[in-house]
Amino acid sequence: MKKLLLLTYLFAFISVFGQDKDIPFDKRLFQDQKTEFQEAVRNIKEGDFHFFDGSNADLTDALFHYLRAQEFNPYSSVLNFKIGVCYLYTNRKFKALDYLKFAYKVNPDVDENIRFYLAQAHQLNGDFERAIELYTEHKDGIRSGDQIQRLFINKKIKECKTGIELKESPVRVWIDNLGDSINSKYPEFSPVISADNRVLFYTARRPDSQGDKIDNTGYHYEDVYQSKRTFGTDWGNSTNVGGPVNTKSHDATVGLAPDGKSLIIYRGINAKNGDLYITRQQDDGSWEEPVSLGENINTKFHESSASLSFDEKTLYFVSDQPGGFGQHDIYVSNWDEEKQMWGEAENLGSTINTQFEEKGVFFHSDGRTLYFSSDGHNNMGGLDVFKTTLDPETGEWSTPENLGYPISTPDDDIYFVVTGDERYAYYSSFRQDGFGEKDIYKITFLGPKKEPLLADAKMIGSTPPLKKSPVLVNFFGAKETDIVADNSDENGSNDNKTDNDNSRPKVFILKGTISDCLTKQGIPATLSVTNERTGEKIKDLKANPDGTYTIALTPGDKYGLTASGNGYTIHSKTLTSTKKDENTEVIENFELCKVEAGSSFALRNIYFDFDKYDLRVQASNELDRLVKIMKDRPTMIIELGGHTDRRGSADYNLRLSKERAQIAKDYLVKKGISADRIRTKGYGETQLEVSDEEISAMKSRKEREAAHQLNRRTIVKVISE
Repeated sequence: MKKLLLLTYLFAFISVFGQDKDIPFDKRLFQDQKTEFQEAVRNIKEGDFHFFDGSNADLTDALFHYLRAQEFNPYSSVLNFKIGVCYLYTNRKFKALDYLKFAYKVNPDVDENIRFYLAQAHQLNGDFERAIELYTEHKDGIRSGDQIQRLFINKKIKECKTGIELKESPVRVWIDNLGDSINSKYPEFSPVISADNRVLFYTARRPDSQGDKIDNTGYHYEDVYQSKRTFGTDWGNSTNVGGPVNTKSHDATVGLAPDGKSLIIYRGINAKNGDLYITRQQDDGSWEEPVSLGENINTKFHESSASLSFDEKTLYFVSDQPGGFGQHDIYVSNWDEEKQMWGEAENLGSTINTQFEEKGVFFHSDGRTLYFSSDGHNNMGGLDVFKTTLDPETGEWSTPENLGYPISTPDDDIYFVVTGDERYAYYSSFRQDGFGEKDIYKITFLGPKKEPLLADAKMIGSTPPLKKSPVLVNFFGAKETDIVADNSDENGSNDNKTDNDNSRPKVFILKGTISDCLTKQGIPATLSVTNERTGEKIKDLKANPDGTYTIALTPGDKYGLTASGNGYTIHSKTLTSTKKDENTEVIENFELCKVEAGSSFALRNIYFDFDKYDLRVQASNELDRLVKIMKDRPTMIIELGGHTDRRGSADYNLRLSKERAQIAKDYLVKKGISADRIRTKGYGETQLEVSDEEISAMKSRKEREAAHQLNRRTIVKVISE
């Protein structure tokens, strides 16, 4: 009966003054609803206790009580104002606008900062013009001596102007939710991706977390999850990585090596207390116990993000340690091989770091491009995504460039990672169309728009139909479609990925499988990659348990590839890439046989120049693999057989092949292998792998020289075990 009287009273009140009138929590207005009124007032007082404490966690608690009071009376300007402010500082920011608009409409003087908060809500929703008006009005009311607040308001106005500019020239991308195999009704965020776009790790706060604990946000502690995919398929169902990566504390993804093997994680109790750890996936797919990145990286302050270079010798990370330019800054550290630890960290400087926040660092496998999020550069609100490029000659970083709208939005955009071929990127965001509190999205870069193909007289009647361009989806529901020739393939790839394509360092993806020569099953072997031109070892890459591997390389160079595995022989190849290989996938498979008496294998990357027997500088990598095999089998006896091509006399080639076999033996002896375990023999030109007839039929000098190189090889025969 009392509820009926209250509704009758409210409807009568609204009918006189209109629905947009302020209805305060005045007990005189609710004489017939004393119990409900008192309960609502108790919730407001409890909410105020948390509201005026000020932290985001307290605002979440305040919001809970305010919403309960609002169920009783939804027309209080003061209560709607407080609810709007609370929403602004939670992960449901988009809900703030309606509450603040109502409060401002019915009572423009509800709070001296109402225009400031309402401006933020309009900025968040992409209404930059209205936000500028409100920011300006608020600034006009600030006391003349309050310069800090004026500077902050000026920054917000500048952000809105940047937002207007970026929205006028949106970048051509698809933004797709990764679906329910990754996302759930719980928060998912901080994705890290392997260079080949096949392995995804991310952080989630789900009930199956390792510690099964809930913090003051109302969500379970963070845990690391994993998903995999094969080419052309969607992401598979996610699994909790489990221990030892996940613990009873917060465990979150931070960075992943391009090969998907070295995972950097964050461990801590809260945002003020946490360190960075690294773990490596073992051959059986399990993870090593995570170890701290060391005292030069971890401090008593907050280290929140990190990214490894492709060779895992350089680490970029984020810290709010003293001595920086602002709040969190980006630092770099190099691996000290002698001390086996990360060296002293160096701030990347004022070109990248500002007096505000720099977070979410990601160093691309091209070895030059650094992506990060910042609210101190030319941003449109919150943390926007930026990129900067390292000049290898000067060591200087380029001026950070905003990736543009809709990748960057007025809300925080962070944990942006890019695949090796730069066609796709991933990040986390809260969006209205998501599965839960925060979801992970994939970005597909489409490149500059191409003009429609116009038919000439010869093409009339046979003009190919034009397709609609991909929809440009923004974070405010707006869409733009137009009719253009669609040059992308079914996976969303496009040859023209970006407007400044020529300025980007290029890469191509080398991938394949290392398998057993008899069973044809993949094995967890190691692939060593050497740049033949410079003699530099690029990486010793551990294959996955199923033998698959992936690595990003620079097109236009020649590479020595050597596959080896515990208990197996060696399989080596030479890969010559060209500029045309950029943004492509090159497949190279390897087969290894068990080491046993009577087996033999070729060492193709023990390089000898024509008519010489001195080892090239690149030769050591191949021979070092043979050293390991012999040390693992201390009773094994081998024969090193030297082979030449047909150029030169037979006698000369025989002598040259003997000298080449001997020089290889000398190298092994220097590495600690007993000389009596190594026999040498020269075969000269008697056992060519590529015949003279085949070489003569080749069209180019380059092909013929490569064939001659194949003949200049060393064969290892296992005489006994």
